[in-house]
Formats: sequence, structure tokens, C-alpha cells
Amino acid sequence: MMKFVDNLENAKHDHQKNKSDVVNLVKQMFAQNKWGDEEYRVALEALVKKDEELVAEVTRIIKQRHSEN
Repeated sequence: MMKFVDNLENAKHDHQKNKSDVVNLVKQMFAQNKWGDEEYRVALEALVKKDEELVAEVTRIIKQRHSEN
């Protein structure tokens, strides 16, 4: 049970940090007037992909926990 909680909390923490990274990157893009810049677009796409993977991991952990009960 404790391992599940630790894994879930770690995954949630990583997801929250990644969301913060997305917001900070978008703010930086606007501050530097580089909205649509290729370098930022690539970085933003990578963060969005990572976020999708983190959400999938949280979902997997929760489903695994429910299937154990």
C-alpha cells in the first residue's frame, strides 16, 4: 500500500511540476515576443508530450490500485 501511495504522489508531483514548466515556458515566449518560434514550439511540444505521459502514469497507478482491491 505504501509503495502505491509513494508512486502516486511522485507521479502527481511530476505532473504538477511539468504543468508549471509549461506555464513558465509560455510566459517566457510572450515576454520575449517569440510566440510561434520554432525553438519554443519544439520545447512546448516536448513538455505537452511529457504531461500526457505523466497523466497516463497516474491513471495506470490508480487503475492498478483499484484492481488489487
